[in-house]
Amino acid sequence: MAFYIVESHDFAVDYRGRQSQGVVGESKAKEKIYLHVLEVPDAELGKLATRVDDDGNMQSDRLALPRVEEWWFAVEGEHAWPNLYRPRLTSRCEDVATRPRPAPLSEEDVERLRKAGVKGI
Repeated sequence: MAFYIVESHDFAVDYRGRQSQGVVGESKAKEKIYLHVLEVPDAELGKLATRVDDDGNMQSDRLALPRVEEWWFAVEGEHAWPNLYRPRLTSRCEDVATRPRPAPLSEEDVERLRKAGVKGI
């Protein structure tokens, strides 16, 4: 399992028995997005598909687990973790041109988030 930054419209999300309280991502976009750090097993990543919103619209810029509507992985996230720079931390995917898969946080990035006060990682 690895840690990932995910996006949500909700301040708090529950996943695998753990509750995460998010932070509002910094962005020029008008949409308010909360960022969360979740530990996601590799087996779950294989189930990811294009997210479908509440109105049934396919969101090709977001990947989600089946029946998980509260949070998603951004294919190329615009919302960055506040007050962490060089490099900015966002929800994002690798291999975007072929088959997008979420990019896990590096040990260095996890340590930066711990120093910033993120709990549970």
